[in-house]
Amino acid sequence: MVRTAAVIASAILLMLSAAAQTSDSLRALLVEYRCPIVDRLDRIYEHASPNDYRDRFLAVTLSGHPHGYVQCLFAENRTWLLCEASSGYYYNRPGVPRTFYLAPDAIASLDRLGFSTDDTAGNFRYQARLGPLPDLNAIADLILTALHDGYGVRAQSRLTFNAPFAPRATSKCIPVSSTPPTAMFSVAVRGFDGYA
Repeated sequence: MVRTAAVIASAILLMLSAAAQTSDSLRALLVEYRCPIVDRLDRIYEHASPNDYRDRFLAVTLSGHPHGYVQCLFAENRTWLLCEASSGYYYNRPGVPRTFYLAPDAIASLDRLGFSTDDTAGNFRYQARLGPLPDLNAIADLILTALHDGYGVRAQSRLTFNAPFAPRATSKCIPVSSTPPTAMFSVAVRGFDGYA
């Protein structure tokens, strides 16, 4: 009885530890990449022609992964968000037998986020109706969580972005860590005029 309780307690601790590591790695990924994604989503959403949605998308791809990407599109006059997570369906040329499938646990993770899980005729799909002021942070979190849980993306992973209306992040997303603390301090000291 005591031994069974110890085994169960150990299993619970292992699951909690794994969940904490996943939570920590997702948190680190959000810290690293949320701003560049929100920045691009904002510019895509606000682009001058709301009816032209052909190029109103953002695709975020894991460099080096055979088919790891999530892409989202603002559609129907910006009233719908349509997203796809790669299933591997399009990895091979038409007529060639399919060779890439996402692992079942990755598909289950995408399902928990609201993506479809049918990959027999395309990618995993997600759609949501948008209000007049969509929560771009939530959309960025959806993209990054799908990449994290479905494709193993972590903060140190290299992601590439394809967004015709927002090809590069703006200066508001320059990481603080890129400026050495001594440089920030010396700038602050040089700009100090004394007490008012």
